[in-house]
Amino acid sequence: MKVFVTGVGGQLGHDVMNELAKRNYEGIGSDIAPVYSGVQDGTAVTKAPYVQLDITDAEAVRKVLMEVKPDVIVHCAAWTAVDMAEDDDKVAKVRAINAGGTQNIATVAKDLDAKMVYISTDYVFNGQGTEPWQPDCKDYAPLNIYGQTKLEGELAVSSTLKKYFIVRIAWVFGKNGKNFIKTMLKVAKTHDEVRVVNDQIGTPTYTYDLARLLVDMIETDKYGYYHATNEGGYISWYDFTKEIYKQAGLTTKVTPVTTEEYGLSKAARPFNSRLDKSKLVKNGFNPLPDWKDAVARYLKELDMNNL
Repeated sequence: MKVFVTGVGGQLGHDVMNELAKRNYEGIGSDIAPVYSGVQDGTAVTKAPYVQLDITDAEAVRKVLMEVKPDVIVHCAAWTAVDMAEDDDKVAKVRAINAGGTQNIATVAKDLDAKMVYISTDYVFNGQGTEPWQPDCKDYAPLNIYGQTKLEGELAVSSTLKKYFIVRIAWVFGKNGKNFIKTMLKVAKTHDEVRVVNDQIGTPTYTYDLARLLVDMIETDKYGYYHATNEGGYISWYDFTKEIYKQAGLTTKVTPVTTEEYGLSKAARPFNSRLDKSKLVKNGFNPLPDWKDAVARYLKELDMNNL
């Protein structure tokens, strides 16, 4: 199986490439940078073929994919800077990447009869209530530009292809790139106390675990919409921070605040990021491990001195 992976300079793409190599699949990585720009840790992703690709350039996407002729495309590339996406001068670019770029890939995937995995987000929903969102729920009402453009990407895939996996995730952390855990560990070096919101509820997603699931998926034809975060129940960002510091052996005080009290975000954030993942088990996939276990494994991987 030949798999083309976009966004390998990011957290998830990096881990997908390594997971493919573990299973002896042929992985070809791509990103916007001229050469691979992620963690240079000697793992498979740094040794695999790499193609520079601007997914907003439809001609370039067609040329590259028609040359590679992958059996599967795992589309991890996206604009993910949620607050910056709200800037008037950025909206068109965000849409070109998250919606237009995804359409470019889906169009060629159809011509190749390739499977496609599209990574989406809980931000496609309105973030209200307390009930977990179901993967096949169509009550979309994104709160911000990021969520709206990721939804447009979902619709591009589902309206173009039959052989697709749309996988929504939340609260992502991985070795390659920036994330909440790294930020909190950095803050703890210079602050005795941190304020963290306790009224936004969801579950973290470790990209190492998610990559395993995605490769499990592409080995099947069980297409459709899925939710995939780590197990272990729903928590707040406050709960998440407390556990991070506990496992890292830090004594930094964590003070819970409401989203309104915190007040720093330009983009509206969902209060309810609960994603129902039961469809994974129903379709024969192994769920991701408990998030506390994921944090423990992740902290062992991190070089705390070079955050």
